[in-house]
Amino acid sequence: MTTATGVIVQTFADALRAERYKIQVHHPQTEDAFWVEYTPEQLLRSVSYLRYKNGQGFNIYVRPIGWQYVLLDDLTRSSLTALASLKPCLLIETSPANYQAWLILSELPPDRANALANCRQLAEQLGGDLASAEPDHVGRLPGFTNRKEKHRQANGYYPFVRLCKAHYRLSTFYPSGGGVPKEDVSIQAMPSSIHATQLNSESEHDFGIICGLIKLGRTDTQITAHLLQHSPNLIQRKGRHVHSYIERSIRKARACFAG
Repeated sequence: MTTATGVIVQTFADALRAERYKIQVHHPQTEDAFWVEYTPEQLLRSVSYLRYKNGQGFNIYVRPIGWQYVLLDDLTRSSLTALASLKPCLLIETSPANYQAWLILSELPPDRANALANCRQLAEQLGGDLASAEPDHVGRLPGFTNRKEKHRQANGYYPFVRLCKAHYRLSTFYPSGGGVPKEDVSIQAMPSSIHATQLNSESEHDFGIICGLIKLGRTDTQITAHLLQHSPNLIQRKGRHVHSYIERSIRKARACFAG
């Protein structure tokens, strides 16, 4: 039977759609810690074990693997309006009135240096913690308790890390150092149905990945192979038109760079 924590973790993973997650289990008093790497399925199967470790006093941290995922840490309520305009996919309250957010960039950074610059630019823009503004930093996994001693409540319990908002979508943030113009990947006629909106979001995600692969010097054949292997539900979404869809998307992306 699915637990409440399992539902929260599933919702968290659905909003990110990462292929793999790095989990850190860390005890703030003893400093005992270890890392594991999970697929989404393995993460969900490990919820009971992670709850057990959390009950032993361990904090549970997570990071989706990929430089397109940006964590913003130590956000205050005053920054949430500005954050909303960037369309984060996740908003998490890690302790009372303290927040973390995850954004998915529509363009894959070509290297760690560019990914780091994105993290720092966003943290400075929203008043987040610059010490956490790096492309390898972990955030708290919602559904578990924050075991920092300073957050222990009067009744002796620790606060739960709360999942406030979760919605799979790409951020409107584009690096100041360049990238695909915003209008080239925007949705021109947003349908009212949730299903259609998700399909457009996935096509937008495909386009951003194509642009990132072009910047890395990948050929059309390599880009096609990458999308066929990694794009969410691509065959189901495009059916017999999948190859013409990929070819059209690559042509459009290359035209952006040529122009």
